[in-house]
Amino acid sequence: MRLRSVHIPLMLALLLTNCHKQRTAVEVTVREDFREGDLVFRCGIGAESRMVTMFSNSAYSHIGILRFDSAHSQWQVIHAVPGEATKGQPDRVKCEPITDFFHPDRAKRGAWARVNCPDSIATAATRYARQKALQGVEFDHDYTLADTNRLYCTELIYQGYLHQGLDVTNGLRHGALSFFCKDSVTIFPSDIIGSGRLLFITPFNNNQSDD
Repeated sequence: MRLRSVHIPLMLALLLTNCHKQRTAVEVTVREDFREGDLVFRCGIGAESRMVTMFSNSAYSHIGILRFDSAHSQWQVIHAVPGEATKGQPDRVKCEPITDFFHPDRAKRGAWARVNCPDSIATAATRYARQKALQGVEFDHDYTLADTNRLYCTELIYQGYLHQGLDVTNGLRHGALSFFCKDSVTIFPSDIIGSGRLLFITPFNNNQSDD
């Protein structure tokens, strides 16, 4: 396991950052060469997203996996995310249209990436993630890799590919802060980006609009 150090910023700096007068919207282009199992990254607009990007020195704070819904002829994203559940309901792994994943209220930056593996492995990883969504697996607020009964965003992707014999992190981990998770280490989106397992990562265009 390769452990990346985390530089702890002042909490005051976190609170003062990202006070935007404008909101950046992600212009998502649905491409003909999307495949199931491709990954999509986004940077959210909340404090938790800012923590992840600052601690990991990354442009992105969240990740999901692409699935094609043939019944509706649309690309969807399967992901595990906190804070987006119906009021009174627990956060769970969910599947939603890619436009919802990159909605301006949720994302200010985004990218598309492909894992270097055969289509069969990518498709099987998508099936794993889809099954977790159908099972209603809850979001892991403790960010604990040892317990797969609940899953956080990067853990869902990691487990989906690991069940096909591929470690998309290539052993990369970040040292974890005790207030952030119960494990001593965690997986950030940057660990997948920096793993060497991706064929490419292509940012989506951004448009700015007034809040």
